[in-house]
This record gives sequence, structure tokens and C-alpha cells, in this order.
Amino acid sequence: MQDEIRWYSPKEKPFRISGFAWFNKEERYRRLPAKPVYDIPPRVDELADNTSGGQICFRTNATKLEIKVKLTDAANMGHMTASGQCGFDVYVGDPGKQQYYATAIPSLLEQSYEKTIWDFSSRSQHITEQFREVTLNFPLYQGVEEVLIGTNSSAIIEPPTPYDSDKRVIFYGTSITQGACASRPGMSYTNILSRRMNLEFINLGFSGSGRGEHGVALTIREIERPACFVLDYEANVTYKEYKDTLIPFIETYREYHPDVPIIIVSRIPFVQDKAIGEYEDYQNRREYSKSTVEKLQQQGDKNISFIDGANLLGELWHECTVDGIHPNDLGFMEMANRMENEFVFLRNLK
Repeated sequence: MQDEIRWYSPKEKPFRISGFAWFNKEERYRRLPAKPVYDIPPRVDELADNTSGGQICFRTNATKLEIKVKLTDAANMGHMTASGQCGFDVYVGDPGKQQYYATAIPSLLEQSYEKTIWDFSSRSQHITEQFREVTLNFPLYQGVEEVLIGTNSSAIIEPPTPYDSDKRVIFYGTSITQGACASRPGMSYTNILSRRMNLEFINLGFSGSGRGEHGVALTIREIERPACFVLDYEANVTYKEYKDTLIPFIETYREYHPDVPIIIVSRIPFVQDKAIGEYEDYQNRREYSKSTVEKLQQQGDKNISFIDGANLLGELWHECTVDGIHPNDLGFMEMANRMENEFVFLRNLK
């Protein structure tokens, strides 16, 4: 006789939901407040329902693990997989030692799906009794109305290993920041970095819409307990718009967080930059990011730094994208590998 499946809402303890800064107040899988106090663009408000960066964490000895998902929409992008847009992927292992295990892949055109992550019921007793630490990464490019976790009825669910600190690592930026075009959620660069540091990561990448608006800056600075704040929105704006918004955005954030480390990232090179004669514009933007950081450092801000996006994709930069702009899995891994050293200071947080 098969063991009956018991379904849990991950909103309940002992599960841990992370990556949604307003979750404890609203219990919604959403990246900005449901009713923003400040004026934010309608498209940003819409994209805030995309669940990029969200995670469900727990420990279990379940011999069978299933997931049931109801999305706000089906996959609708030609250059990004359905599993990246709408799927959950699963990692197993203690913090810093997590390994990919499986992906719950939705069927095309469907907004609901139910998948088995693993079924060890016919395996040896050693396998069936083992406790595993589990992390499920939310979809990168759709909203999640409901997600349920299913286990065999005799399984035990325990809290995950606590974070090393209650401080959060916050990223603000573009479609690349949001995760386009990773083949599955765990391959976005912010999720890769989150596996290497036992901290909560919050992804505020807004596809085509992270443009440094004042209302967005006012909203983001409301997020409590930031460990650091990463600004990576250059690719969404013109050179003039970038010059008009970057310093005001930093100044707005500094009013609430005068000592929090801020990291400015210049954008990665697009394959077409040279081909269509825009390489000079690219270099101007990159130089402005770098010179802005140097200027603020000279003015006394010792907690601001610069990451040169020109180097993030490595020697094979021209093979690291899906469309010349958005990274593939290789591109995101290269980015994470080269950015990791800039976040070493996070390992000492308590």
C-alpha cells in the first residue's frame, strides 16, 4: 500500500520563505509591497509579482517529495526556457555544499502543474531514513499564486539551518539581474551567489524597467537589515538617463543607510556593441560608473565600490549569451565566479 501524500503550505513553519522583503507583513510571493507607498512605474509594479530570488528551505527525511504550483501565467518568452520562466528547481545539501538535484518543469501553455521531485520508497533503508536539507528556487519570470509541498505522510519536516546573519543582500537592476535567460531558476547569478553564502538574497531585477526612478529608490531603502546593496541597472537606461539618476539614487539610499556597503556594477559587454558602432557609448557608461564611485570615495564614502562588468563574462564572453545580451547558464556562472570575491566580507557577518 502506497503512503498517502500530505500537502503543506510553505508559508507555515517550519518552512522558511526568503527573498521577499515584505513577506512577513503580507505573506505574498511578491518582491515589492502590494500597495507601494511611493510612486513606482506600473511595469515595475507588475514585474514585482515575478518571483525571482524567492526560496523555500527546510530539512526532511521524506522518501517522496512533490510540488504543486499555480502560476499567474504560462511561459510566454521565445528566448527563455519554460523551466526558467515558470519552474522550480531543487538543491540538496547544507549551506555552501548544495548540489542541484531536479527541476519541476511545467508543460507549455499551462499555468498549473504537479511534479514529483524524488521518490525513494523502493530504495534501501539507508536512503529512506536520511535527512536532507532542501532549497527550492522560485520561478524567475512568472508570478506564483500558490505552491504546496507534498511528502509521504510519515515524513518529518524540520527548519533549515539558520542564516549566519539576519542581514539581507539586495540587488537592483535589469532583466539580467532578474535572471534572463537562465535555463532554470538556480542558474541566475544571484541564486548562484546565494548558494555560496548562508544569507538571504533579495532580487529586485525588473526586466527592461529598472531605471533608477526616485520612487523605486524610496521603496528599496525601506528594506530593513541590508548587508549590502548592489546597483546594476545601467543597461536599462540611456547614458544621459544614467548620469541623471545614479548619484541621486545613491544619495536617496544613503539617507537611510549611511554605512551599508554599496556596490556599483557596470553592465556586461553586449555582443553587438562593436558591430553596430556603440562601443564608445559602452565605454562612456562604464567609465561613468567607475568615476562616480571614485568621486564618492574621495568625498568620504568608504563603503562604496565598483565591479567592472567588462570582465565578468571572461574570455568566452561572446559565447555567454542567448541573444547577444542576456546570459545563458555559462554566462551567469562566469558572472558569479568573478563577482564572488567582491562579497567575501559577507562571510564575517553575524
